[in-house]
Amino acid sequence: MTYVLSKPLTEPPNFLSTISMVVDDHQLIVQDLIQAERKSPSVYEPARALFRRVLQSDLSFDQALDQAQKLLDRVEKKCAIEILRASKEFLTKEAKGPVGDFPKMSTVITGDLTLNITQILIRHLKPDQLMVLHFWRDPLSPRQLSAAAAILKGTIKKTKPEFSSCELDFISVSAPNNKSSRLLKRYNWQTLKPLEEPELVKFWKPFYTAWQQYQRLPPRRVMKRKERSLFDL
Repeated sequence: MTYVLSKPLTEPPNFLSTISMVVDDHQLIVQDLIQAERKSPSVYEPARALFRRVLQSDLSFDQALDQAQKLLDRVEKKCAIEILRASKEFLTKEAKGPVGDFPKMSTVITGDLTLNITQILIRHLKPDQLMVLHFWRDPLSPRQLSAAAAILKGTIKKTKPEFSSCELDFISVSAPNNKSSRLLKRYNWQTLKPLEEPELVKFWKPFYTAWQQYQRLPPRRVMKRKERSLFDL
């Protein structure tokens, strides 16, 4: 067996990955942070790219599905096919138009802990519309969704106020309740129910406690990452 020393995180993982870690048990958060040290390429990038190209009318739905079926990486292929099939009704009926990358932002979680907010999209419709794509096997909980909305809404208001009036499409394609197939769920600001500031402070408390505990851990010997499994996602 080949081992390497772990490289502790110096900042929280990306926006939605961090949100998905926040539960009441901070020991579970610590374990998730340890897992996040072993960063691997995102198997969802082809799915995101194809989803986006259909929204832009660069590809028809059938063309995108055909490209997904031709992907060489078996995990990327499986994820892209599942996500496109679950999103067929949305992608075929939704208004088409250019899709751009929203500027990167960051927000202070608490104390000196900063969270980077990336991979937010902006759809250039009339009017412009923000979009978040959450492609993962496990869905976010209602509280995690409300926290994500509060963070995004508050950060836009502070750093990009000119976009404060934009509506949001939060698209989640996941397999809830351990179902074998994925489902698409669509949320907006109203259905996401952003947390109020006092509730958002409570939301972050177990994560901050876990982060402090995690930072005190010494480097550990870890096995080199094995080949990605279809069952991991």
